[in-house]
Amino acid sequence: MNIRKITALILTAAVTASLLAGCKKGAETSEESTEPVVTETSETTAETSETTTETSVEITYTADDLRKAGVNELNSVPILMYHRIYNMKNSETKYTGGNVDKDGYNRTSEAFENDLRSFYEQGYRMMRLDDFVDGNIDVAFGYSPLILTFDDGINDVVLEGWNADGSPKFEAGCAIDVLEKIKKEFPDYNVTATFFLNCGLFHNSKEDDHKVIKWLVDNGYDIGNHTYNHVQIGGKSPDEIEKEVGRMYKLLDEIIPGRYVDIIALPYGSPESSASKPEYEKIFKGSYEGFSYTTKATLLCAWTRSYSPFVRDYDSTAIRRIRAYDNKGVYWDIEMNFKQLNDGRRYISDGNPNTIVFPSSDNSKGDWLKNTFGHQVITYDK
Repeated sequence: MNIRKITALILTAAVTASLLAGCKKGAETSEESTEPVVTETSETTAETSETTTETSVEITYTADDLRKAGVNELNSVPILMYHRIYNMKNSETKYTGGNVDKDGYNRTSEAFENDLRSFYEQGYRMMRLDDFVDGNIDVAFGYSPLILTFDDGINDVVLEGWNADGSPKFEAGCAIDVLEKIKKEFPDYNVTATFFLNCGLFHNSKEDDHKVIKWLVDNGYDIGNHTYNHVQIGGKSPDEIEKEVGRMYKLLDEIIPGRYVDIIALPYGSPESSASKPEYEKIFKGSYEGFSYTTKATLLCAWTRSYSPFVRDYDSTAIRRIRAYDNKGVYWDIEMNFKQLNDGRRYISDGNPNTIVFPSSDNSKGDWLKNTFGHQVITYDK
């Protein structure tokens, strides 16, 4: 990928007006433009009729830069779903690749580390799930967002003890041990993940789990809700749902008050569709023993990439994930999903979280772009 870095320019008041008059159109239509594109962050778009009110002037990339990098923020984002990470070599498992079980929900530490290295080399950079849900995608120009999630807590954060400075000692090969290793090796990877927990938390001692959860949120990781007893919510009564969801939120709030994410990874991906069904409203709002909660997003169990949060088919109550497993490139394994993503379907960032940039042809009918989150919309011709 040919990525051209543009050095920010300092503009004087005397030239600002003339630049604004001529450069925005060039970003959309001029295929040969070589001058920096200057855009004002106040714009009303035909697709959304939403207006932002900021008045600062920013330097962005030229239309030619956008084309060369393939910038498209309406394309898809991989949200990986992991479960248990075992300190094993791939050669030590009898299953395909790095799978530790026949269905591939659990993974060897060797395969997990290789996953992370491969994603980095392919031009992906991590971001927080919570920011994705809020439409705040802050990834460097020309790179693609990558989101990691872990369900159940087992073998994800395994403690061996605590250092004299209060930092945790992790068991070799557990998920957080690998993540911290990669974080040190690749500072620009923005290593982060969201751990979705049940009442057993990380299955260390209660005291250690409470302490390490605080350490995690202090060190760039997030904690979310996976229901108190890992129940299949689909088919449950409103009272049962409220207890399972609310009780887990209450537990998290006792450990890290106000610092967990109000997102649920639905056990077994059930129900697949919940927003339109009144019996499932307690997933999103309720109370347990006087503790009130709200949920802004729910994750499904598996299979493929997520839509961009800006497009029509994105549904925050049914966010899709990729099961992180090996199956020889078929049935929506890692290889199959990333092959499709890298074949023109991946979200590629313009480097500015306050803009949504894409080829004009991708919204030619005016109905694919839906949610702007108040961001400025910029299009260019391929």
